Amino acid sequence: MAALRVLPAREATRYIKANVMFPVVFLTLFSQAAIVLASLALPVLSPAAAPDIGVSASAIGYFSSFIYLGAISSSFISIGYINRFGGIRMLQASLGLAALGVAFVASGQITFIIAGALLIGLSYGPANPTSSRLLVRYVPRNLQNFYFSVKQTSVPVAGTLAGFALPVITAFAGWRVACLLCAVACVGLIVVAGVWRQELDTDRDPMASLSAATGFRAIALVLRQPRLRRIALSSTAFASLQFVYTSFFVAIVTQQADLSLVVAGAALSAAMAISAGTRLFWGWIADLFSGSSVLGLLGVGMGVLFFALYFVDISWPVALIFGLSVAIGVTAVSWNGIFLSEIARAAPADKITDATAGSMVFVFAGGLVAPATFSLLERLTGDYLTGFLIVAALAVIGGLTILKQGAIASH
Repeated sequence: MAALRVLPAREATRYIKANVMFPVVFLTLFSQAAIVLASLALPVLSPAAAPDIGVSASAIGYFSSFIYLGAISSSFISIGYINRFGGIRMLQASLGLAALGVAFVASGQITFIIAGALLIGLSYGPANPTSSRLLVRYVPRNLQNFYFSVKQTSVPVAGTLAGFALPVITAFAGWRVACLLCAVACVGLIVVAGVWRQELDTDRDPMASLSAATGFRAIALVLRQPRLRRIALSSTAFASLQFVYTSFFVAIVTQQADLSLVVAGAALSAAMAISAGTRLFWGWIADLFSGSSVLGLLGVGMGVLFFALYFVDISWPVALIFGLSVAIGVTAVSWNGIFLSEIARAAPADKITDATAGSMVFVFAGGLVAPATFSLLERLTGDYLTGFLIVAALAVIGGLTILKQGAIASH
């Protein structure tokens, strides 16, 4: 297969003027937002859904872990499918899996919920490698931190909708209807993506291998190169904290601070909405200065702020809880674009898709292990303290590791 070419600034500008870049950014941003929305539906609505399902709200960590088990599985095979069928077709396939998965969740039956979580996870695996492949083709290298951060606002966009809209829909129509509307959004984007498929999927290779071995080679590529390895391992810690925060925040503050589902969801929504802007800000700062320095500082910051969440109780004013949620969001939900850009910078030019897919396995590993472990530790100890300590400490260590790597590289 021919090497994936990174466009120089002059040629990229030509594509921008031809209005090709704008549908790429739109489709990658909102397709991933729809997939993330599907994954967040049950965690955010767990206080309302758990009694109908017959489980405790804290058990939602196991649902999140099934999602990331599916994500890791699809990561191993996504590279070949992206190469053979093209990025837009794979976005459509991912959206279809997410729609089916969240529809299964709406059934309220444990077996279907587990199957739905796995399907949503399978939709996750190709999303970032696909987006990276499309964006790298059209974005000048000196602007990639910013535009990768634009695309990664998909997570806070989805979080904002999940935290604000889904609880309101639940209050009027029930949590099952809220889940089904997430499926409708995915189907709508499949139709929109189809309009651009012929124009944007011009680099597909009909002879590309579909073997899962490509996934193992992608992981080997990441582990073999020291810079890629350090970023990927640190991302596991950052992702663990992010997934625990988005999965448990609503349940924690409704239990410990006695907030209503709507108010708790609004606090999460506020954090997600503001973090959409800060993702762009951090991406801009990283382009001006150093991506590794910004990424490392975000890791340290998210660890410290997340640990403060443990101390929230009924004596805390609602405004203070909102402020802490926003502060966590500004760090723990704002690192992803810089991370993907740093992976693209560190990878060989013809291995960017592979390096992204391989590094995302480490991100999904955090989603697989952390929420379930957090749930298990709470069940064993009767308290969230141990889970908070472990998750926060790992994020701080990951941040310091990247800061050290950046300091060494600058000398």
